[in-house]
Amino acid sequence: MLNIIIFSLYLIFIYYIGYKGYKRVNTAEDLIVAGWSMPLSVVTGSLVAALLAAPFFFAAVGSGYTSGGFEGSATMGGLGTCMILGALIWTKPLRRLKGWTLADYYGLRYGSKKLGAYTGVVMAIAFGVFNAAALTVGGTYIIQQLLQIDFIPAALLFVSLTALYSVIGGLWAVAYTEIVQGALAVAGIVGITIFILFYYPDVTFNPEWWNISELFNKAGAEFWTLYLVLALGDIPAVDLGQRVAAAKSPKVAQRSMIIAGTIIIAISWIPGMLGEAFKTIYPNSTNPETLMLAFAQGYFPPLLAAIFLTAMAAMGMSTVAACYVATSGIITKNIYLDFINRNPDPKKLLRFSRLIIILSALLGLVLAVSFQKVIDLAYLAWDIVFVTIFWPIVLGPFWKRVSTPAVWASITVGLVYYTITSLTHVPSLTIQSKGFLGLLNELWQAPVFSGVVITGITIVIVSLLIPPSQHVLEMHKIEKDKTLDDVGGKEELMDHSN
Repeated sequence: MLNIIIFSLYLIFIYYIGYKGYKRVNTAEDLIVAGWSMPLSVVTGSLVAALLAAPFFFAAVGSGYTSGGFEGSATMGGLGTCMILGALIWTKPLRRLKGWTLADYYGLRYGSKKLGAYTGVVMAIAFGVFNAAALTVGGTYIIQQLLQIDFIPAALLFVSLTALYSVIGGLWAVAYTEIVQGALAVAGIVGITIFILFYYPDVTFNPEWWNISELFNKAGAEFWTLYLVLALGDIPAVDLGQRVAAAKSPKVAQRSMIIAGTIIIAISWIPGMLGEAFKTIYPNSTNPETLMLAFAQGYFPPLLAAIFLTAMAAMGMSTVAACYVATSGIITKNIYLDFINRNPDPKKLLRFSRLIIILSALLGLVLAVSFQKVIDLAYLAWDIVFVTIFWPIVLGPFWKRVSTPAVWASITVGLVYYTITSLTHVPSLTIQSKGFLGLLNELWQAPVFSGVVITGITIVIVSLLIPPSQHVLEMHKIEKDKTLDDVGGKEELMDHSN
């Protein structure tokens, strides 16, 4: 009963914030990028909460339980790294180009709205469907623990509450509620960590569980797979990019990402340590992704347990809400506005954006019910992004030679290669080594890593064969223009473009 009361109070809070957001949302632009108005504290808090999203944290603890300390820490370490790299690579260029969405970078930088739509579809599928589904699974676990109901009704409730909240308040409401949720969740995570270090010191940081030498031989393949797919593959993360696009200036966007990434890296060891401890506390668990919830309910006072579970549910809701909003932004801006109706009625466009949020929620729900596993769906999303749209956003700000045909070719080759090798196998030599060569061979066997190598070669060769157009070169000058870094907010952006 206490869980239901605390969760109900939280719902009152978020829908109050959602109503405040609703009063601010007059256009699709307000819904999707919050009028380019969010300050440093809000963007940073929102990013920290997103990176600590309960489903991903639970999945990281599960990896620590089944594989080892470093493997458990790879997910959070990778997410923190990707934030810092993204801040240094694409944050300012996206804002200098006045992009609404991360897909806008590809369309604006390479002078092709069709390319923006193409990459947008890839992002929408990866994050609006697969990633949203992964977050839905994790959120459903929490609702199950809170309300003691079965998976399917819990999933329906989680998605319904989140979709309604997203439709009402948009990105503004999502970001502002995440600050509170993030603070509560961090307090709970740190509380569990301190409790285990104090009461179970003998079951943490065993050298066999934290064997750093294994990272550089064949046994380290799982760690590097988990870490690199996030540290590099998640650089073009559309949900994180949507928060950054809403920052009030390029400088605010970059600083918030660096601060958030640093915080996550600083605590990235915790999931591995918790997984290691739970291995002893809860031996032979069939679903270690839910053990943090079980621990909170078993060891925390009822009130604290209810607050912690509610905070975790809230983080899951806000993070999946950001996926819905980001997907809506892509479909609205890069497909509807760019190709279907360039001068729509603002109210009709806003209704369309909200309809896409509902559609993304429904697709994520179907996949969540089908898979009921966080890590499988999440890494499928990141694999797709890594093998397709990684190189254009990483090379674009630094190499003016990258051409539009090269980006088309790289993304298409990545999609085809990943699909075929996932269904068959990666062509390679047989290497018997268990050392560093064995590690490289294991990584090459994964379609995502061999695919990234092939798409990287593709974009370089085609760029050398087909040079960029003059318009593309001009766009590169704009993305490098530091005088645009203080331009922010809806009014300033409009004035600057006139």
